[in-house]
Amino acid sequence: MMDSYQVIDACVRDTFNRVVWSHKIQEKQADIYQCRHRAFTTVSIISSSLTSVGIVSLIFVDQLWVKLISAGLSFISIFVNAYFKSFDLNTMIKAHKTTAVQLLSARDRLTCLLMKIKLKMVPVEELIEIHEDLLKEIDNIYENAPNTSNKAVRMASKALRVTGDNTFSDNEADAYLPAALRKGENQ
Repeated sequence: MMDSYQVIDACVRDTFNRVVWSHKIQEKQADIYQCRHRAFTTVSIISSSLTSVGIVSLIFVDQLWVKLISAGLSFISIFVNAYFKSFDLNTMIKAHKTTAVQLLSARDRLTCLLMKIKLKMVPVEELIEIHEDLLKEIDNIYENAPNTSNKAVRMASKALRVTGDNTFSDNEADAYLPAALRKGENQ
């Protein structure tokens, strides 16, 4: 039978895992929009430049193919500009990054709470209260979080399960710590 600390530990771990996943999904959605923004910006610059070159070349050469290519490139420029007007990618990127940072903060506080549970340094009733307060904060973050795509979920799954984002071996952690705080040094 589980004691009270084991029960609260199980609940906090469940919350922790959901926050880790949500954080990574928000990060990946921001990455998707950032990549899209770079691609559309590049296409816009290239198509605008080539449209101008095509129009200027009509001064010297009156060829139908130059007119058709210039018209096509002009259409692409208009499409990209209309896309930028319809979807403010920079704002969308910022919203996902802001949510990711808020979830990261909540994750850190959940980590601290798990430490307190493991050390049994706080009464269970107080731990439950802390967890409930964190749940309210996390629910508020989720309520205000921008929507994500299935692609972001797949990317997050790969990052967490396959490449092991956010996981470090003791040696990797020790590399960033002062010698006195290294695990290998203190054993």
